[in-house]
Amino acid sequence: MNVNKSNLLYFFLLLPLSIIFCSCSSNSVDVNEIVPYRKIDVTLDLNYHNQLTNNTALYFDNVYGELVGYKNHGIIIYRANEEYFVYDATCPHDVESSEHVVLNDPDDDDSWEGVAVCPVCNSQFMILTGANPIGESVAIYPLKSYRTSLNGNMLHIYN
Repeated sequence: MNVNKSNLLYFFLLLPLSIIFCSCSSNSVDVNEIVPYRKIDVTLDLNYHNQLTNNTALYFDNVYGELVGYKNHGIIIYRANEEYFVYDATCPHDVESSEHVVLNDPDDDDSWEGVAVCPVCNSQFMILTGANPIGESVAIYPLKSYRTSLNGNMLHIYN
């Protein structure tokens, strides 16, 4: 058997590249795969929600009569300066539960720490920094987020 040196060189050059490209599967799971898709396309008039001030969050089970969130669990809207962040109130650990995550009381300075808590598994989610699970939460994924755009005092929430 006569092996051409150039073919052998190509083989050893291409072998590592093929291993790299074939083994680049990601084990990470997107929260959008955990909490099923539910279309959301609503606009909230912020003139009527003046309690949504800087570094506060509000829970909405509906927006002008339209139920929102997966399984109608609602959404949490958080305001940081002039940016708005919206999260589905479905716990990614207890997706099929009839319960939804609840905010610590934002009106009580002693309890408001920017946290939402799942009443089923007691997972805590830090709303102030991307709704990631914190502490000893059994949930390993953040709350599902929705897109927002602000036009004057109208907040458009969509996916």
